Amino acid sequence: MTRIMQTVAAGLFAGVAFTGASSAADLSGKHIILVTCGPSNPWCKTFNDRIVSVLKDTNVKLTVLENDLDPVQVNQQVAQAVAEAPDLLMVEPADDKSLIGAIKKAKAAGVNVMYMDSPADPAIMDDIALQVVADNYALGKFAGENIVEALKAQGKTEANVISITGSAGTAMVSERQRGFMEAMAAAPEYKVVEIQATAWDPVESGRIAQQLFAKYASQGGIQAVRADADYMAIPVIEAARQAGLKVGGADGLVVSGSTCTPEGIAAIKAGDMVGTATADAWTQGLASAEAAVKFLTGEQTEKTVLVPEFRVTAKNVDEFAETCGK
Repeated sequence: MTRIMQTVAAGLFAGVAFTGASSAADLSGKHIILVTCGPSNPWCKTFNDRIVSVLKDTNVKLTVLENDLDPVQVNQQVAQAVAEAPDLLMVEPADDKSLIGAIKKAKAAGVNVMYMDSPADPAIMDDIALQVVADNYALGKFAGENIVEALKAQGKTEANVISITGSAGTAMVSERQRGFMEAMAAAPEYKVVEIQATAWDPVESGRIAQQLFAKYASQGGIQAVRADADYMAIPVIEAARQAGLKVGGADGLVVSGSTCTPEGIAAIKAGDMVGTATADAWTQGLASAEAAVKFLTGEQTEKTVLVPEFRVTAKNVDEFAETCGK
């Protein structure tokens, strides 16, 4: 996939408000269907709210179909959306491979599809109209850099590291893990001993972390954890404390999050997390909504809009507190 970086609004990463350039567009008579994860996922709630808040000012007809990131449910909703023949179908995928057939049917029916966050499978790149994706490789790399830097600062000469990821079937998660593993390869003394997928479920993240803390207690313990999202990292921290582990500081458990949230920013300031990265819901939602408006107004858009991401640590956390806190 060709990586094309497109900044979607002036001052996007400084936490400023939406510029209004796309909200001035009139999409009366157009219909968008948004197939997306539901509000039980805190990132998704902010993401959806941001998309809706931008699009409401364009007079577009907007239908929102929410799900629990279950591949079967997502496929059913995509099929339902295609039957309604919208001008644009915006999809937050739960599993890339399982959607190939549904997206091909959408193309055959003349429905324009916009993928969000996770890049589309190569098999359907010719079938989608565009995609707005996070730089997921960078997000994983940042987490690895956060962990390696923190372990070295603690003076650790060896460490067991675990990675708790989102949905196993998405290119998004695979790219993040690839970036993470490449960053960790720079410090081979720190070994990634477990990789566990949780379908972005914070409760499951905490449960898996608890199990792994117990499993490795007699094998040198766990010294660091990468979580695919801040809201997954917080239950990991709670599980660590329940297991009697020290978190943060000069010799405690090192935890790095991603897709920053207010809770993650607070955890960094408190010393419970060593860092996170952007791909925050507010920015990703804004980028997706702007791209949708540009596409429907006929403005030239790139096939792939790659949203730049940034590493967040205790040193620069205040610079991202506003954006990540939305």
